[in-house]
Amino acid sequence: MVVRRLAPTIAVVAIALLGFMAPVSAATNRCKYDEARGRVVCEVSGDGTVTPPPGTPNLPDDPGLRYVYPSTDPVIGDCYYWSNLPGGLDAWDPANDPAVIAITTRLPLCPSPPPIDPEIRAWEVFRSWDLAPPLPSVSPPATGITGVPTHVAADAPDPIVHTETLPDGRILRVRATVTLLTVDWGDGHATFHDPSSATGYPGGSAHHAYRLKTCPAFYRHNHPSGPLCHPTLDHYTMTIGHRWVGAYSLGATWVELGSLDQTIPVPYDVDEARGLNK
Repeated sequence: MVVRRLAPTIAVVAIALLGFMAPVSAATNRCKYDEARGRVVCEVSGDGTVTPPPGTPNLPDDPGLRYVYPSTDPVIGDCYYWSNLPGGLDAWDPANDPAVIAITTRLPLCPSPPPIDPEIRAWEVFRSWDLAPPLPSVSPPATGITGVPTHVAADAPDPIVHTETLPDGRILRVRATVTLLTVDWGDGHATFHDPSSATGYPGGSAHHAYRLKTCPAFYRHNHPSGPLCHPTLDHYTMTIGHRWVGAYSLGATWVELGSLDQTIPVPYDVDEARGLNK
């Protein structure tokens, strides 16, 4: 796959416009977009030297440095730097071509990028992930029975791990791990479990026995057994969640960031089993 750095057409048009303000030397007789180098270059007649014309964006040598950031250096003042960290001006987006050209041709390159707070960057990575809610199974699967434990099982997904190099050369690792299964049973009770122990029926740790059955409103108000139903609910809504814990490392030690809960609602009807009088 060819990764696009700056749109050639837009860059050439922008350079042509800038040429009205800063004409290219008469020695320059041919310009072209060099796909390999990701920039417009011009051949100088006579000695064959290839140099960028005025107005050409100053792209980094490292193709992974995709984002340009305006900054301020204590010595040279306003400047810019390149980074592989999202959040700056995306030089691979064609809509940003005019702004990238303006910044990189009007400001000097910063002597060094400002330091990045690894914890802030780790939080950005952690919160950018699409952390999955659980995919639970319930037993009995469709309708529970009062007084009989209902079991929930939900496998924990594999941890998510990300590694990147910060502008100052440090290696940042970020991970997200599911550490807890949470179950709100919908009747005022909630339980918390080690995901590895929530294995479902018969021996799993996540189970709960409902006391009242659930019934439609007409049944509750008109049937002789209506008083045995939950007074307001025609079904319980279980809320089953995974707690994802984020952490980052710059070496051998992991530092915990915090946690995010991802939940899924599960409607659940509960009936009752009653013996028949002979």
